[in-house]
Amino acid sequence: MSIVATARTMHRLNRSQWLDADSIRALQTRKLKDLLNHAYATVPYYRTLFDDTGLTPDDIRSPEDLTRLPVTTKATLLDLPPDQIVSSAFPPGSLISETTSGSTGRPFTMRFDKPFQRARNALFMRALTTAGYRLGKRLMLITADAGKPSRRWLGWRYASIEDAPERLLGQLNAFRPNVLYGCMTPLRQLASLIVESGADAHRPGAVISTAEALDDRTRRLLKQAFGADIYDVYGLTEMGLVAWECAQHEGYHLAEDTTIVEFTPTDDGQHHSLVMTNLELMGMPLIRYQTGDLGVPGPTGTCGCGRSLKRLSRVEGRLLDSVLLADGRTISPYRFTLAIEQVPGISRYQVLQDDIDRFVVRAQSDYGDHTETSARLTAIIADLAGPNATVEIRYEDDLDPPAGRKFRVVESRLARTVSA
Repeated sequence: MSIVATARTMHRLNRSQWLDADSIRALQTRKLKDLLNHAYATVPYYRTLFDDTGLTPDDIRSPEDLTRLPVTTKATLLDLPPDQIVSSAFPPGSLISETTSGSTGRPFTMRFDKPFQRARNALFMRALTTAGYRLGKRLMLITADAGKPSRRWLGWRYASIEDAPERLLGQLNAFRPNVLYGCMTPLRQLASLIVESGADAHRPGAVISTAEALDDRTRRLLKQAFGADIYDVYGLTEMGLVAWECAQHEGYHLAEDTTIVEFTPTDDGQHHSLVMTNLELMGMPLIRYQTGDLGVPGPTGTCGCGRSLKRLSRVEGRLLDSVLLADGRTISPYRFTLAIEQVPGISRYQVLQDDIDRFVVRAQSDYGDHTETSARLTAIIADLAGPNATVEIRYEDDLDPPAGRKFRVVESRLARTVSA
């Protein structure tokens, strides 16, 4: 990958994050027009989508007009051959393949063009820079890239999410990074080891979490363990980094210069599904793509940091983890988390929906007597899911998922698919 081209992309995105709201919208509109014309001309799926809807790219004159197009789901793309969804403008073999399973459980292969890869890398660097990282400083990354070689010239060292907390602590103390970046579960495990054992641990200047929702209790744990400011980022394999925190911690800045994010009300009107259009990805365009995630819009207006980008308040969870009730209603995962976090003595928990009226609450409790805690948890589930719900409370010492899997606070195991 060209270092010069990458540097130019980083410079472009570092400048565009500071544009005022009108300039950001003008940038989105210009890039959206280019994307739609490209997709219509070179991607059969989108040409058919436009034709069947009775529209042309010229009919979409602004980001708001995108709602005239149907939403595209991963399930739809999975059922199509590559030549229907990959742009013919790119020679065979020139695209970079990356596979994700996601909400469908079926492998889904994305094809990324090299300019998009540069943009994706630049977005990551932008989030690092916001957290205080600078080239030449040491960065430790706890990721699934177990076999990825460390980039000594950059001062980057990789650790594996499958490493035991004791091994991660050894690497942290040996490398002494200025910034620590990692998936949430291994970061939480490492922080718990430091706090519970009182072990001496190097304190980086900043900690950046990713891959799972960061709740307030875990944020406090990380801050206690590392003595650093905690930043969180949100991204998807298909889109790259979509939102990141600044030092104000007043919501997540949306990468509006590369992605249009729609907060689309779900059928029950209780929460918003995140639908995205990537303005950089040309090899395999994603236009009004149903991500399967639920989110809440953030504060409006210019942030204290000076950015005018729109903000995301939080990611509530996955659309598939909305709890489905027998009467057909759905309940946002966030309603469960809001209620359960008010129960004293619960240090960590997980809500599983095994069947339409059956729930299991896995909990770690600071109390020896669980009688009152169990009664309150049962009452919360019954209040939200209805009196016919059966609730099993399990007190466990370790709620962490197997290595390589994300921890979901609310997990519905009912067979469903994400739809438009």
